[in-house]
Parts: sequence; structure tokens; C-alpha cells
Amino acid sequence: MANNEVVSFCDICQSRDINKLAEEYCPQCEEALCEDCLHHHKISKLLKSHQTISFEKYNRLPYFIKKIKLNCEEHDCFFEFYCKSHDSLCCKLCLISGHKECKETIFFEDFLTPSTGYHPVSLHNIEKALKDLETNICSALKDRYRNLTELREQKQKISEQIKEKRQEINTRLDNLEDALLEKTSAMETEYCLQINKVIAKLENEKNKVDDIKEDVDSVKLFASNLQIFMGTKTFQENVSTNEIYVQELYDDGKLNNFTMDCTFNDKLEELRNEIKSFGDIKVENSKKHTSFSWKGDKSAQLSQSISGVKTIENINARLVRKINIDANCLTGCAILEDGNMLFIEAYKNNLLKYASNGEIRSKSTINPQSHSIGYDLAVIDSNTVAVSGGGNPPYRINVIDIS
Repeated sequence: MANNEVVSFCDICQSRDINKLAEEYCPQCEEALCEDCLHHHKISKLLKSHQTISFEKYNRLPYFIKKIKLNCEEHDCFFEFYCKSHDSLCCKLCLISGHKECKETIFFEDFLTPSTGYHPVSLHNIEKALKDLETNICSALKDRYRNLTELREQKQKISEQIKEKRQEINTRLDNLEDALLEKTSAMETEYCLQINKVIAKLENEKNKVDDIKEDVDSVKLFASNLQIFMGTKTFQENVSTNEIYVQELYDDGKLNNFTMDCTFNDKLEELRNEIKSFGDIKVENSKKHTSFSWKGDKSAQLSQSISGVKTIENINARLVRKINIDANCLTGCAILEDGNMLFIEAYKNNLLKYASNGEIRSKSTINPQSHSIGYDLAVIDSNTVAVSGGGNPPYRINVIDIS
């Protein structure tokens, strides 16, 4: 195919500068076909064995499936064999040129035959693993929603308990306050009554003094000298009686000053000063309420490789392609999802992008405000890479948007 994008036009027609909508797709030819080209494709002696699929079905395939190449890029031949020694697919020409000494090469179709022992993880096992995974996820989701509901109910219950405890404390304090106020009123009434009795006696004595004063004034105005002389003794006796009575009131403490004061219970001070919180809330991380069930062997379902476990002794490397890079001191490289390759020049803030065929696509300069970036890089996603700054400070990982 011309590119990795979903093609909606016939590839064969487009090679003749004709745009016709594609009807089906041939995975072996890696070409989209219109209705006319599909007809020729089916009657061709070389191509009629190819199994085509409708474009609607092709579009439903996952991206990583659609980008799998079925033809050998080196010899432009269809992959037909699998080499266990190299853990790779190979065409018939690869088999002749690069795998003569390999002892375990089998016909690719035999991968689908379990009796060979080399077949990959079957879709049946994948489906069983997915079913187990889905069941366990649903069980975990149900349990988490249960825990959410449980926590909300517990929060409501705790809120009601807090309000109830506060009401109990308020009621108790209200009762104690009412009792203290009632005692204050009773004591104020009692001592005010005593003071009023003393006031009544003093008022009575004052009235007597007023009467004596009136009599003295009358005597001074109207009595004879003899009467004044003889009456003075009586006045002295009456005044002396009044003085004695008032002094007795004083001596008996009837004129003592009454003062009301309030002292609070020491526990109230403790309540105010020592109690720093109304209570506390704790969350218990208890045992799980749910469990997972794996009906199949997870290691067999998910970890089984095409050729089993390899040791370093039986891994053989084979040169696939050489790419000439017009740069020095390359310290980092990575391959993007689309097959393009990224290289970084050491401490020069330069990011080089090459196509899979070795053609340079771009040379980008990383933000010049950052100093001496470029030691190694790693792909985060199709538009983002992480570039390390190297061994000199400042020590950083720089996340670069390459789009």
C-alpha cells in the first residue's frame, strides 16, 4: 500500500491516475481493489487463490493488524515460512539465502496446527483469557461500587452520630446552665430580702430622727427656758436609744456588703482548653470482599511465545538493512509506531527523523533555551518523546512534542 492510512480508493487505478472507490482489500497483495480490478484479481491464475475481504471488514481490523506486512521487503515475496532459530518469518528466497543452516524452519500454515508445538497463542485462548479478565473486572467494579455506596452510607450515619452527640452535650450544658441561673436567682432573692429588712429598720429609725428634729425645732421656737432645760434630758435619751439601735445593726453585720460571684467547674476549662477535637474518623483498609477467578492458565494464555523461551546461546542476529545517517555522535535512537526512526545527536539539541527506507524526513532543533540536550531518547506516543540531558547538571528528562 502507498501508506499506512486507511485507503478508500483503488490502488491499481490510482497508479493509472484514476480515482475509483475501493470495494475490497487483498492482504496478500496489500492493495485496495475496486469492483473491476477485483474481477480481474479473481480470475488471474496467480492471484485467484488470494482471499480478499470487504473494505468495511478491513476497516474494522485493529491498526496493529492492518500495518502487519505480509510480504518480505527484501525480496518482495510472500512470507511462507517461520524460522525458530531466528524467531522470524521468511519468504522462500530468505529461506535459501539466509536460513540454509537453520535446522528448525516450518511452513507458516503449520502455525495453525497445534500438533506442531510451535503455534502461537490461539485466539481461543485469548478469548478465554479475555472472558476471565472481563468477569474479574466486572466483579471488581461491582465491589468498588458497593464500597462507594457503603462509604456514603457510613458518612451519613457518622454525620447523624455527630449531631446526636452534639445535641446530648448541648442538652446537658443547657440543664447545667439553667440550674446555675436558677441558683443565682434564688440567692439574689434571699439576700435582697435581708437587705430590704435592714432598709425598713433604717427607714423607721430615720423617721424617728426626723420626728425628734421637728420636736427640737418646735422647742427652740416656742418653749420656755425651763421647758428647754427639762426637755433636753428626754431628747438625749431618745437620741441615745436611736444611736444604740443603729450601732447594733452595724455590729450585728446587718450593714455588711453582699457580693455575688460565679466560679465555673474546672471540667469546663478542660473541655475548652484540653479537648482539641470533637472526635476522629478512621478508615479501615480491611480484607478484600471480592476475589478473582482465572479458569485458564494465565501464563499459558498470555505469556506463551511463538517459539517458547529462548536462551542467549540460540539467538542469532540477521542484518536486515543499513541506513546512512549524515551526523556524528549519535547517542540515542527509537522507532515510532509509523515505522519512522528518530536519532539524537549528543548534546547538540538536534532531533533527526528518518523513514524506514533511510530517507531523511526532518531535522528539528529542540528548544534552544534548554542547554546541551541530547543523550538518549524514548518514545512516549506517536507525537511525544522523552530526551535525557546527559551526565551534566541540570539533570532533567525533557518531554518533546515532535508534531
